[in-house]
Amino acid sequence: MSNKECDIVQDLLPLYYDNACSEESRRFVEKHLPGCNDCQKMYNELKENNVDEVLAKESKGILERHAKIERNAAYKAGVVIAAILLLPIVITFIVQLATGMGLGVFSVVTASMLLVAALTVVPLMSTNNRLLKCILAGVTSLMLILFFVDRMNGGGNFLLWAIPTVFGISIVLFPIVICLVKLPPVLSDKKALITMTWDTLWLFLTMFTVYYHSGFTGMRDGYTVAVVLMLGVWLVFLVIRYLPVHGLIRAGISTIISVIWFVFANDFLEYILNKDKAIAISNMNLSDWSTDISINGNVLFITLLSSCIIGVVLIGIGAFLMRKKNV
Repeated sequence: MSNKECDIVQDLLPLYYDNACSEESRRFVEKHLPGCNDCQKMYNELKENNVDEVLAKESKGILERHAKIERNAAYKAGVVIAAILLLPIVITFIVQLATGMGLGVFSVVTASMLLVAALTVVPLMSTNNRLLKCILAGVTSLMLILFFVDRMNGGGNFLLWAIPTVFGISIVLFPIVICLVKLPPVLSDKKALITMTWDTLWLFLTMFTVYYHSGFTGMRDGYTVAVVLMLGVWLVFLVIRYLPVHGLIRAGISTIISVIWFVFANDFLEYILNKDKAIAISNMNLSDWSTDISINGNVLFITLLSSCIIGVVLIGIGAFLMRKKNV
């Protein structure tokens, strides 16, 4: 008997055993069984064993066969797409050699096709960690594009382009990558901390690269602003991630920290950079909304007051729930 016919009969056996198949299917199974030892053996097991166990075994086999078929189809599609992507690479290579223009454009086209392959071929041909492999291959291809374009333009700007690009990509994709990567046990519960550290380092590295290419003009002021802003972000992160209290308490504390940072960060920076001791919120006058200074002070005061009230309420509710849980 053909394997295809046996597959069909084996899929029908549970229905045949329960008298739940059509008359045509029943005749098909009864015609097949006398001449097939494998299917007869499976039918006997179906009668002798627990029906649920046999059904589970059959279902697993069916799912595995379908998964194998889908993997094969995806692999073939990946091979076809890869072959198509090779065409512009080969054509560009031939044209570049024929015209004697060097391999600059060929390198850029090759890296571009690798980027397309990272988003299409890699997911189709990978059997595990598809998203991780897709991201890593895509970023690598993008870096190659920037490198070859920089070489075509005389060189010297690759880091200026690459580092900010990696920083921008990291903000979106690094949390996904770190979740997909298997880390040692000592680091497995510190993925959020690793992500924050990674993004912070790339922020300052990006700033250094930009200032380096501009002759370090304004570097002190820029780093001062970045440090002050990142201190607020890190403080909120540490409260949310590591403070061992109820979630509402963490939310309330984070709200208060955020509004204080929002209201006073600019005044603090003005003092550090320009020795200006003015405090914007001190210009608050709720009976006067006629000038920009008073409007700014009023808005800051209302924001500070309302956010602090919300934060205190959240902390109070969280503390009550914690106490109730402990009791």
